[in-house]
Amino acid sequence: MPIDETSPTAAEHLPEDVVVLLALGEEVAPEVHAHLEACVTCRTEVAEISRVVDSARSQESVTPVPVPAGTWENVAHELGIDPAGSGTPAASAPVVVPLRRAGAPRPLRRTRWVPVAAAALIGLGVGALGTRALSGPAEPTTAAPPQAVVSTAALEPLAGSGSGSGSADVTEAGGSRRLELRISGVAAVPDGFLEAWLLDADGGLVPLGFLSPDPGAGAGMAMSVTLPADLDLGRFDVVDVSREPLDGNPGHSSDSVLRGTLTVRA
Repeated sequence: MPIDETSPTAAEHLPEDVVVLLALGEEVAPEVHAHLEACVTCRTEVAEISRVVDSARSQESVTPVPVPAGTWENVAHELGIDPAGSGTPAASAPVVVPLRRAGAPRPLRRTRWVPVAAAALIGLGVGALGTRALSGPAEPTTAAPPQAVVSTAALEPLAGSGSGSGSADVTEAGGSRRLELRISGVAAVPDGFLEAWLLDADGGLVPLGFLSPDPGAGAGMAMSVTLPADLDLGRFDVVDVSREPLDGNPGHSSDSVLRGTLTVRA
């Protein structure tokens, strides 16, 4: 039934409970609608709470769950009603009394509607966030498939290329292969970078990418790359590391520093 309330002025604004009732779509007195048409502040507050209500009502697949212990008692305490459900003021709970006087200024945003809105949403049984939090433990994630090392290579410096060493492992998991490469003792490349390749006996090559500093190996460098599914490692079985200048040429510089041949793990 309509709320029998003295028509508020724009300075007074609507009480919080009336704002919530409007957001819930309840019937109110005509003078309340008249105030709403003239007051931007109250219209904004009604729109904000309406968005919360609409979002909650849109959760069609929500399954009711038990309300956490103490929730209703806390709400009842805020509202000043008997938590047993009689709707009468509780003897020990303070009665919520509006503190606003006619014409008195107030902040644009109010927060005292939160307990009222919370009670309304609990009554609707549409606490979407609570449902997700209390509906049970999340389904366990699928464990990553175990990795197996299928081939390895020890990298050594080429004649005249300096010092250094490295290792390469090809791992396989779930039908995907990766090449893990680590090197150390190779001097930094001024105005350039180190690049890894796979070579075959006929001079064919497959670029793998650039090496970057390895945080766990001091001055060492490393890379990890997924190999193409159709790459024949029986043919491209030589791992090569080269110095590459910043010249814009994507081809091999012919300045190799480390090289090793992949051997299939038994």
